[in-house]
Amino acid sequence: MSIGIVVADASKARILLAQSGSSALQDTSDFIHCESRQREQDLVAGETGSGVDSGGYGKHSMGHENAAHQQQAEIFADELCDEIYKLREKTDLRKIYLIAAPKFLGLLRASLNKQCTELLVGEVAKNLVSHSIKDIRSHLPKYL
Repeated sequence: MSIGIVVADASKARILLAQSGSSALQDTSDFIHCESRQREQDLVAGETGSGVDSGGYGKHSMGHENAAHQQQAEIFADELCDEIYKLREKTDLRKIYLIAAPKFLGLLRASLNKQCTELLVGEVAKNLVSHSIKDIRSHLPKYL
């Protein structure tokens, strides 16, 4: 039986595994979503209208999150949840913890299928994807 810990933000993710509640965490997979790191104008350049809507007004964020970046984050969340599901099928995964930047955590939660949601036992709303395993472990319960 194993425990999966997904540590992510909108452009990269790590999947860590522990064999038991007190085992050391092992980095097993890394994912990078390059599109989430691109500039908004590069993401929309290939779309119809070249960034201009049908009313002739340009697409400006006006302080809101850029739509293309949001869409890429949703795509990455879906892809990552597919990987979690595959991991669940390949291993005897019995628990899942999600650690992600707050906005991305919501996307992950929404993208998890029913089988994986049933294994979800904890969440941490922090961006720790670039942190050490020791630091990540310090944000989790003493016994997973």
